[in-house]
Amino acid sequence: MKKIVSAIIFSALILSSCSTDFLEVNPTTIIPEEESYKTENDIVKALMAAYAPLQALDFCTSDFTTKGEYHPYQFISDILADDYNAVGGSGPGDCPYLQLMFDYRLTPEQSLIALWQNIYRGIYRSNIVVNRIGDVDGISEQNANRYVAEARFLRAFYYHILWKFWGAVPYYSVNPDGKQVSYIVPQISEDELYAKIMVDLDWCTSENRLPEAVTLTQVGRANRYAAYMLRADVVMLKKDSARYASVLSQLQEIIGTKIYALTPKFEDIWSDAGEWNCESIWEINYADNPSNRDWSDIFAPGGTIYPTFIGPDSYKGSRFTREGYGFGPVSAALKAAYEEGDYRRDASIMDFNTDAQAGESYNPRQGDTGMFNKKYMGRNDGNSNYIGSDSPELNFRTNLRIYRYSETLLRAAELIVRTDGDISVANGYLNTVRARAFRTPADELGSHERRATLDNLLEEYRLEFALEGHRFFDLIRFDKAEEVLGSKGYSAKKRYLPIPQNEIDRSEGKIKQNDY
Repeated sequence: MKKIVSAIIFSALILSSCSTDFLEVNPTTIIPEEESYKTENDIVKALMAAYAPLQALDFCTSDFTTKGEYHPYQFISDILADDYNAVGGSGPGDCPYLQLMFDYRLTPEQSLIALWQNIYRGIYRSNIVVNRIGDVDGISEQNANRYVAEARFLRAFYYHILWKFWGAVPYYSVNPDGKQVSYIVPQISEDELYAKIMVDLDWCTSENRLPEAVTLTQVGRANRYAAYMLRADVVMLKKDSARYASVLSQLQEIIGTKIYALTPKFEDIWSDAGEWNCESIWEINYADNPSNRDWSDIFAPGGTIYPTFIGPDSYKGSRFTREGYGFGPVSAALKAAYEEGDYRRDASIMDFNTDAQAGESYNPRQGDTGMFNKKYMGRNDGNSNYIGSDSPELNFRTNLRIYRYSETLLRAAELIVRTDGDISVANGYLNTVRARAFRTPADELGSHERRATLDNLLEEYRLEFALEGHRFFDLIRFDKAEEVLGSKGYSAKKRYLPIPQNEIDRSEGKIKQNDY
């Protein structure tokens, strides 16, 4: 199921790169670009290269030896919210930018430059597919539409990350070359960027340009329903009520296909066997074999470091990896939010205070609560296929779950509430998710049954997607961020991160800093 991993990374290496003067976008350099795209196979390689930066969402800059930066995509979202007690690690000097993000003290000098650069790398490569496919003869209309739709989906996904974290950023859909298109890329407003993202998403979700499903050898490539979910994500965060009806229609199309269903046991989602299960709409693939990723080349084929990053330091025991950095101690409030009998609690949180086995121990680090993110903790066999000698801790085969069917149900329920639709249908969607959580038929939930209200749905998002990077943006969407996070230092001015200062400097004053 993970064959795409090596294909993506191999293609990324074929399309190797050098930096431009601005934004550090990455053109192809082995062959002059105007001579590179002659066959359908060339376009497929370019498309696979556009997927490749997704894998770096778990890690850091490509040159870790001179400027290391961890920026796990889910983690940087969650430390802005309230479900981690602290950043963790060895203390304030360990990933200091994360420590500053936690209580809204991040500076432009410390802002996430490696994430910024990696996202623009993905945008650059996506643009190549969109803009060069017309140069290639012999591609069927169906295939051409699919390749461009995938590239535009990726471009929208990359820009939506920039939009979520920074708001107003430089935008380009034709790659800068310093000749016809200046390296000094204009910054556009948050509203303008939203409109650009929606142009891509409206295009790639129309006319069946993306397939309903992909073959087992292609899992990880975008399908139609992954694009629907991204469109819902963007529209609902923007609170664009004019598009709610179309988004709800697309979500109910997913529900009506019966392609997806909830995995019967919530805890099974996070196992090896749970990857690409019956509720997986889109995941980012990782593999422990081939697995050449190491500290000198994090873009080599391989796995993810995230289980190591959030694992307990100096762990002794048989269930989890012994190599852990101790980031992300879970807050006691998150565990307390679950009702007794909700199986999601113990599947989401590893609590060594109550659930430790005989002989298990670890070294407490900053903000320790005894609780960790169990969903992504490194199981003791999670990189058992690793054949390298230097960096097994970088090479877990744990996929990053991006969109799950339970989110389809809850977002559909939310939109029904927001559009004054049939509340009985919304109740059904919500309680289908809760029935799985309590392992009981929906009509037998009893005191665990809930009515679909905005408050109940916000709480359900927290319980279902705990520690998956949803919470901060859910609080923003529900207008609860200042109420819940004010004691941490959040205010409306802190909605967007400061733009990395070196990008401000390179722009010759064209990029304006966020008022953070």
